[in-house]
Amino acid sequence: MKNIIFSLILLSMLLTSCMVGPHYTRPAIETPQSYIHNTANLSSETDTLLQWFMLFDDTVLNNLITAALDNNPDIKIAILRIEQSRALYRMSKSDLLPSVGYSAEAEINYAANDKVNQMNPDAFSILGVASWEIDLWGKLRHAKRSAYAELIASEETLKSIKTMLVSDAANLYFQMRDLDNRVWVSEQTLKTRTQYYNMVNERFMKGEVSELDKLQAEQQLATVQATLSSLKRQLGFTERSLNILLGQNPQPLPRGLSNLDQKPAPQVPVLPSSLLEQRPDIRAAEEMLKSETEKIGITQALRLPGFNLTGFFGLASSDLSNLLNSDAVIANLTGSILGPLFEFGKNKRRVEAQRKEAEIALTKYLNAYRKALAEVDNALLAVQTYSDEFDARSRQAVAARKALSLSQERYNGGYTDYLEVLVSETYMFDAEMLVSATRGQQLSATVSLYRALGGGW
Repeated sequence: MKNIIFSLILLSMLLTSCMVGPHYTRPAIETPQSYIHNTANLSSETDTLLQWFMLFDDTVLNNLITAALDNNPDIKIAILRIEQSRALYRMSKSDLLPSVGYSAEAEINYAANDKVNQMNPDAFSILGVASWEIDLWGKLRHAKRSAYAELIASEETLKSIKTMLVSDAANLYFQMRDLDNRVWVSEQTLKTRTQYYNMVNERFMKGEVSELDKLQAEQQLATVQATLSSLKRQLGFTERSLNILLGQNPQPLPRGLSNLDQKPAPQVPVLPSSLLEQRPDIRAAEEMLKSETEKIGITQALRLPGFNLTGFFGLASSDLSNLLNSDAVIANLTGSILGPLFEFGKNKRRVEAQRKEAEIALTKYLNAYRKALAEVDNALLAVQTYSDEFDARSRQAVAARKALSLSQERYNGGYTDYLEVLVSETYMFDAEMLVSATRGQQLSATVSLYRALGGGW
């Protein structure tokens, strides 16, 4: 019996080399040497990607992002998905091993007629039972590899969610600080225009200026009042959005550095080939491609016969007092083959369907890479152009302030009409608002670049 068992086990080990199904290899991807808009002085170091938001040196921003990573519900859901995938992977590993159990039975027959008892004797048994599906065609090994790939994909998805969460939090923070600044500009402009309106109105009452000057001053005052209300509304909505991202109820949020005091983060890696290793969404897409490829082997193995070994070893006796004697030892080993014969093409169609599923996963993987290239190029272009635009907007604002000052002096001296002051005020207000908005967009462009490069998770 021992020789038979050993021979069967050895035979099964030799047969497991008959694994069917494709072996995964990374698809060939055309990787450009550089990005179209790689005009900045950027490096290929990856250290700057790790917790890149710390490079802004804003303690409040850092604390808000840390709180988002700790409390955001999407992060918690992704962690639960990982734990679920890990459990499924461990379960698939267990399928490769024999299943071992036990059974105990006791049957006691009683009848008034002794002949009945002789025909149905009592029976007692204690058995250890085992069954093992021999993975001849690799079905179970393919299942294990597929489950492992899905586990890695879920871990990469968590990193991708973290990258999106951090960038969204940073963008909302910079948007909030931009709105803070524009509210401040509007409030200062409101004070100035209120004073000017009062002055013009007083001069109108004295008959020194026309009613047109008064109406124009009133229009300017009403315009900035409406703008201030709109900005406060946007600011409130932005704060609530950031609260949700932080996983907390609506509440006032702390402020750190103003956008104008922020320094854009320094050098970042820009090699297109590095995206395959740095972007968690690309890695997750590749792992799902691996999983779907392994499943092809599972469907192919289902078309072939399965081999199973079952056996038991234990004690059995018709007399309970003799159950522990050596004569009560029993053992059995059974081998079986079970396979499909006529299923009218169902198994073949299953393989074809899974091949198409793998092709879908391949298309998603290639598209994720192309999308990543476009996102990095767009971000590089945005970083450069917003920097140039901010410099131009700053010069525009300086010139507008000087022009307004000169116009007010000319009007107060009676050398020009109020229309000149009106135009100069409008230009200055618009210029200061554009400086603030452009600075916020410049900072968000830097965030988008780090996000496009993978975020370092």
